[in-house]
Amino acid sequence: MAFRLHRRTFLRGAGGVAIGLPVLECMLDDHGLAHAGGGALPQRFAIVFAGQALGADNYAKNENRVAGMSFTEDGHFIAPAEVGSGYTITTPLQTVADLRDDFSIVSNMRIPWNAADSDPGAVPAGGAYRDFHGGGCSPLISGTRSTAPNFTANGITSDQVIAQMNPGLLYDSLVFRAQPSWYLSGSSYAGRQYISYTGAQQPVEAQVSPQNAFTTLFGSFTPDDGDEVARLDFELRARRSVLDLILAKRDALVGKVGAADRIRLEQHFDELRELEMRVAAIDPGSIPACALPPDPGADPDIGGDNAGMGSGDIGTNTGYSDEDLRARVLVDLIHMAFICDLSRVATLQVTTFQSHMNVWQLSNDLGLPIRADQHEVGHNGDADNRGQIVVSTILGWHVDIWGQLVRKLKETPEGAGTALDNSVVVFMPEAGHGLQLNDGVTPYATHSVEEMVQLTAGRAGGLVPGKHIDTAGAHPVQNLISAMQAVGYDGETLGEVSGNIPELFG
Repeated sequence: MAFRLHRRTFLRGAGGVAIGLPVLECMLDDHGLAHAGGGALPQRFAIVFAGQALGADNYAKNENRVAGMSFTEDGHFIAPAEVGSGYTITTPLQTVADLRDDFSIVSNMRIPWNAADSDPGAVPAGGAYRDFHGGGCSPLISGTRSTAPNFTANGITSDQVIAQMNPGLLYDSLVFRAQPSWYLSGSSYAGRQYISYTGAQQPVEAQVSPQNAFTTLFGSFTPDDGDEVARLDFELRARRSVLDLILAKRDALVGKVGAADRIRLEQHFDELRELEMRVAAIDPGSIPACALPPDPGADPDIGGDNAGMGSGDIGTNTGYSDEDLRARVLVDLIHMAFICDLSRVATLQVTTFQSHMNVWQLSNDLGLPIRADQHEVGHNGDADNRGQIVVSTILGWHVDIWGQLVRKLKETPEGAGTALDNSVVVFMPEAGHGLQLNDGVTPYATHSVEEMVQLTAGRAGGLVPGKHIDTAGAHPVQNLISAMQAVGYDGETLGEVSGNIPELFG
């Protein structure tokens, strides 16, 4: 009889350290499409959020100012001119051009609002209150209308709906945030740091420390007694890998499985060790509730407040905490948690609503140095750099973070295909580019819930990616409902919004 292993197997070692395993051939039926003991392969749901708009104030989609020169040029707004497959890759999508057959662009969406009446009682179902940024928060993430400019959701969010019906081995959902500080003196997050809610005005606190996230996911233990606690503490303080703590059982398992599973296991352990080493290089900093690990090493600090808001006085070394590194490590943690089936639902808020993260370092690394924080990139940029290319450069950085997760899932073998075949990963920016929500008159505004765009990757539940879909005014939550249905949600509604995007499935 062929060697069989239960899908929810852990390798346990010293002090109860437990390591989850990827899907192996010895866990599947003869067709590689389901578990040998029955039941479908795990379906994963993830959202990656960007706290920015898609265009710039007072600039049309083809208007740009770069290095002091103004010019018109198409192809920089995220939504391409062509619909269907074979569309032109736009500037924000350049870093994920290799994935074009693995995701769909869902464009021309809008959140309804009442342009004639600013009274809270006049907000339509699933609509935005006429005061951006907070007025667009609730309908975007929960499908429930906002009646005030508060940064809060008035209903449960899509990730938590799926978490309740599709739990992982250890955690119903993972909620991470890469931006660890607000950066704007004289104010506070005031709810801008939340994108996941278990119910109306019930936010889920995000984990912002990659170190703590890693320890929680892969270094947790349930010791039998005080001696085991002491032993584990000694091992970890000696900076031994958690893989060393399950060495004997790891070697025994590798000796039992077939050649393909052996290769997959070694890849899994190599990836986990590489991830350990990367996490060890990040200091969680002085974040409340963070427990500093022993010997954190030389790590990036959390940046202080920006020196100012305008390009004339903003500093180039403040308001940034290496969000790029933090986000990429958190992506790797989500990927590994998915593959180990520790959780099947995750949200990653790369930057907060109305983010004031300083973009100097990021934009300089991308070849377009911008003296501004992320919020001001959409409003004013700096004196020499404004307009669509500038906004799309920072948006493209966010897309690249999302693409990293999509790519890792695609590169992970699972059953007869890859982990991306059993996943849906949505990229969700905060705002669109259209009429000013606050006045209903001003065009080309970042404070807009019109012409919104999301990216949906994966093939779970019959999704057919690889195209640009112009929805002609669908609610962005309809895209989320589609993603939810792809992983088994049998409803048609989220909050006050109903219906999906049928083109995503065929």
